[in-house]
Amino acid sequence: MKPCSASIYRYSIPFVRPVPVRGSRLGTRDGLVIGLLTPDGLHSGFGEIAPLPGLHPETLTDAFEQCRSLIPELDLSFGDLSFHDAGRDLPESLFPSVRTGFEMALLNLQSVAGETFPTFPGAPEPAKKLPLNALLFGTTKSVLAMANDYFRQGYKTFKLKVQAADPDLAVEQVLSLRSAFGNDISLRLDSNRSFPLEDACTFFKRLPANSIEYIEEPVADPRLIPEFFSRIGIHSALDESLWLNPGIWHDIPHDCLGGIVLKPSRLGSFSNTLRLALEAEAENIPAVISAAYETGISLGFYTRLASLFSEKPTACGLDTFRQLSRDILSVPIHVENGCVFPENTYRESLKPDLSMLKQVETWTL
Repeated sequence: MKPCSASIYRYSIPFVRPVPVRGSRLGTRDGLVIGLLTPDGLHSGFGEIAPLPGLHPETLTDAFEQCRSLIPELDLSFGDLSFHDAGRDLPESLFPSVRTGFEMALLNLQSVAGETFPTFPGAPEPAKKLPLNALLFGTTKSVLAMANDYFRQGYKTFKLKVQAADPDLAVEQVLSLRSAFGNDISLRLDSNRSFPLEDACTFFKRLPANSIEYIEEPVADPRLIPEFFSRIGIHSALDESLWLNPGIWHDIPHDCLGGIVLKPSRLGSFSNTLRLALEAEAENIPAVISAAYETGISLGFYTRLASLFSEKPTACGLDTFRQLSRDILSVPIHVENGCVFPENTYRESLKPDLSMLKQVETWTL
């Protein structure tokens, strides 16, 4: 079965406050939504295409032009797709964000047409609840204020952005969070590969033992993560190294890892994301699905995927919707005690409010 039409919509949503991304600060989140219509005209499936400046190699204009040039030629068959092979008929030349957007739209269209949920062969029963980690950044005062607000809402896992440019601030913030919450929270750090090895070792020696769960990308050269672990004893998590250094997952010993952070829109396909997640979970390394400040369309989809990794999934980085001043779903994402409920969250993600989107092009297929 194939859709009878495809449409592209555009959105631009202000952030609540400027968001730091790879050395710059973004004021708005801009992206595209691809909509596919079933042959009977009764059901629509949506996918999000939202490259993030500083993270994706393609720009939003690049993604849009690729969609315009390829949509009339794409084989968008659906009906028997899974997370494992949703992109099997798509060309390899697609940008990462474009591929994940089309895979998402196809799986969502299949779900609404068949009243099913996306899955994969051998998938276990999905988890009923998925905990989230709350993102913290800014001054120490703002970090503590955000953490207190999240903690009152039931969040138990926090992710703090730290930078080698200001290690004293990072130490101050970690110590302040530990003083305020003790062992009632789990704290993760993310340095985005900003530390040289020696500076990373100097910095993390200043932190109390067992004060953090892991640090994402602690050093500029990920091949030095094993040495970092041997000298400091703090586990790392791979994130951007998974696409910037292909093969790194298999090249370093896994005993130095405390997690693997997976951004589907940057990894380029849900099959890649699923493979890495299952390999990690098989070794008791938590697979953390993480968003790139996408809207609820993507977050609901990612929630469904993450719910299939483990009966007791780790806290995932899907709370980024709080950084957006609004969402484009008819019913906003509901969080209760720091968790989302995957079945309901996925169902609601299928229903964007089209009045909040600008339709820019439509094709009959």
